[in-house]
Amino acid sequence: MSNTQNFFPHNETDVPSTLHITDEAEACAAVLLACRRADEINGIGGSAAFLSTLKSRNIFIGYDPQTLIERAGQYYEEAGSSAALIDAAMGAIRQQTRLPLFYHCLDVILADGVVTPQEHKVFQYLTGRFKVDEEVAFNAMEVLVVKNQL
Repeated sequence: MSNTQNFFPHNETDVPSTLHITDEAEACAAVLLACRRADEINGIGGSAAFLSTLKSRNIFIGYDPQTLIERAGQYYEEAGSSAALIDAAMGAIRQQTRLPLFYHCLDVILADGVVTPQEHKVFQYLTGRFKVDEEVAFNAMEVLVVKNQL
């Protein structure tokens, strides 16, 4: 079972203020990893969806997926939590990239067909941080739940 530390930091001093990701592809990989790390079940479905996204999306063209994974892991260790990692990545992610990335995050979260409590927290956090309308977010979740049943 993976680490189930609290998703949200306890206070302001828990979030390192010095971590700011500047490369958009690295920032997107970091957000996806934050979603991946929220999975308490830690099944292979989420890992497959995460790796597939890194190999197939235009934003990652020219990047080695393994290097992105390692770099995102380093960022996660520096950040200390999924929320802090997402916050550190936000400045590098263009507005037009956020909704497509949000959908890919949902794909990673829902890949195993189960939304754990930690995954639900990251879903809610991303919805707010990416400013995704709640109806759009829940409709996307419903579609992906059905898609992942196949």
